Amino acid sequence: MLDRRIQPEVNTLEDISFVHPQHFDIKNGIQLHWINTVADDAVKIDLVFDAGSRAEQPALASFANSLLMAGTPKYSADELHARLDGLGGFFHAETSREGATVTLYGLRKNIYALFTLLIEAISEANFPQKEVDQLINQKQQSFKVSSEKVSFIARRLFTQNVFANSPYGTVTQYEDYAKITQEAIQAFHKKHYLQGLQKVCVVGDLDPITIDEMISLVKPMVGELATNFLTEVENTKGEFRQEKEGAVQTAIRIGRILFNRTAEDYLKFSVMNTIFGGYFGSRLMSNIREDKGYTYGIGSGLAEMRKLGYFFISTEVGKDVADKALEEIKHEIERLQTELVSEEELSLVRNYTIGQMLKASDGPFAMMDRYLGVADFGLDYDYYTQKIELVKSITPEEIREMAKKYLKWEDMTVVLAG
Repeated sequence: MLDRRIQPEVNTLEDISFVHPQHFDIKNGIQLHWINTVADDAVKIDLVFDAGSRAEQPALASFANSLLMAGTPKYSADELHARLDGLGGFFHAETSREGATVTLYGLRKNIYALFTLLIEAISEANFPQKEVDQLINQKQQSFKVSSEKVSFIARRLFTQNVFANSPYGTVTQYEDYAKITQEAIQAFHKKHYLQGLQKVCVVGDLDPITIDEMISLVKPMVGELATNFLTEVENTKGEFRQEKEGAVQTAIRIGRILFNRTAEDYLKFSVMNTIFGGYFGSRLMSNIREDKGYTYGIGSGLAEMRKLGYFFISTEVGKDVADKALEEIKHEIERLQTELVSEEELSLVRNYTIGQMLKASDGPFAMMDRYLGVADFGLDYDYYTQKIELVKSITPEEIREMAKKYLKWEDMTVVLAG
């Protein structure tokens, strides 16, 4: 019988048992990745295209992505979605600076029919003028609403200055939506979707014949398109303030260009960042939310891209305490740069970090995400083993060194909007 007066034994995680996907060549080095160790009938398929917002004119990538299921010469948008629903499928599409992903969910018995429907919709998308006009109107109205929010203003100003003088620093203006044409969307689609497939990821208990048939369907979407990612940029250092009449809040964004997980210091920096602002019990939260009561939430992180990354701090505070909040952020940086983290705090962060790794690796769908989290950067699963080892062994001195090396205030882009 279980004695609840006795604390359960705590085991130390030594390693995570990863599932390795099977890889199938499609064409020109592009591959399909497949994990078939799924206990139920659920299937998830991701199609990744070189169709990010860094390419072409502002907003064009977003429009092409949003209208992929807007109709073909054979079916209207309503008819496409009715067929999708009838087969029990769910479709989702999104864009980033560096790519676009189309995701399909369904059950095993209907997945090939769903996949065929999706490929037909993408391959034959004709972007009806009526749908384009409706989306232009929706985007314009949404832009007007968002422009009243200090978080939106700060995010745009931050992007422009962190990625200064590069395509990644381009932000969409209201007038850009009126410049979007059906012809421009069709040209973007032809270049970046019909010839821009970068990878296919399948998670589901399927048979190899179905996988082969899927490869045959997507092979025409692989072209000779060269993918160029931003490799070097320098953020504009200094403080930038934008007033917003009537605002009672001030949005704060602070950051700088750094690196991604291929860098030697990435893992050490990530542990330091967790202590600083990377989880609910972080120093930024403890000080600025819990102690000072300036905000409901504040955090920091390292956003990664294919060739680089950027560090950021983000919060919204009362307009009357914005400068005080800035001083407290500086204070927490200085503490990390001058004082050694206690073993008690470091132990808590170690346990939290490893726990989050376990949570993020639970199940086949999460396992595919873990695989892509290293494969996209030319790494393998050894990265996660190295991370566990470093989290266990990192010292307070190494954490202090990371703060001194990378959190220099004079290197930061500081944005306040409100």
